[in-house]
Amino acid sequence: MTINGETLQTMNLDDACRYLGYWGTGNGDMRATKEVVRQKIIPARDLIKCHPLTAELATELFTSKGMRVFRFSAALIEWSESELNDVKRLCVQAYKNAWHLPRSTASALFIFPKTHAGQENTLPMAVLTQELLLHAERCMQHEDVSLKIMLAGLDRTLDEWLCDSFVELIEEMELWKWDDATGDLWSRLAKALQQSNISVTWAEQLNSRLASVHTTGKLSWAAATRSIRECKMRIERIGGSRLDTDSEVWGLDQTTWQLM
Repeated sequence: MTINGETLQTMNLDDACRYLGYWGTGNGDMRATKEVVRQKIIPARDLIKCHPLTAELATELFTSKGMRVFRFSAALIEWSESELNDVKRLCVQAYKNAWHLPRSTASALFIFPKTHAGQENTLPMAVLTQELLLHAERCMQHEDVSLKIMLAGLDRTLDEWLCDSFVELIEEMELWKWDDATGDLWSRLAKALQQSNISVTWAEQLNSRLASVHTTGKLSWAAATRSIRECKMRIERIGGSRLDTDSEVWGLDQTTWQLM
């Protein structure tokens, strides 16, 4: 294809290219962006390996150079739990470099909150939660198309998870792993808020389904079955199964056992 005598570059559908700051393929595969983030965090980590700065300044330097790259793509890219753990590992290595400590040093010191004698350094999940919240808030600030798109996405997500409100969706996420909730922005936000034990009240005036207290006079399927599913999950977590025992062992009546 040519325009004004100039031949345009063509790419295969599976070839990654950069567009609006993100790397991806024509079929929506964004793994290239994740690899770019990882490859930029590694030099930022190594930059402070033999630094002459104080530990606090070195930590701040890495946060500004390394985590900035992750922050840019955090809200819109579907990061799996293993990928987040990989980025977390690189970050903890950088914080150890800031204190001139070997990589064999226990990581708990840099992960635990200050109330538990830790450093409470910036980690990927905290950045991801913050960026998801900021993205949702920015998109819903004005009465425009972005707000309609976000609310339509919220309705689809709540219908998919069989919940009546976003608060209920956050409660539902306690029964699911991170990789089960990466399908859309609202699911990721709900799971991130549930893991971080954060409540959201800034969007109550935008839609009743975002209110901190949501009453519809009816009970959703997710709420009606959550206690039973939670009980089932706890039994399975300790190796229990309905095939090798009966309801009396768990102190349940036969009706409840059959529901599980």
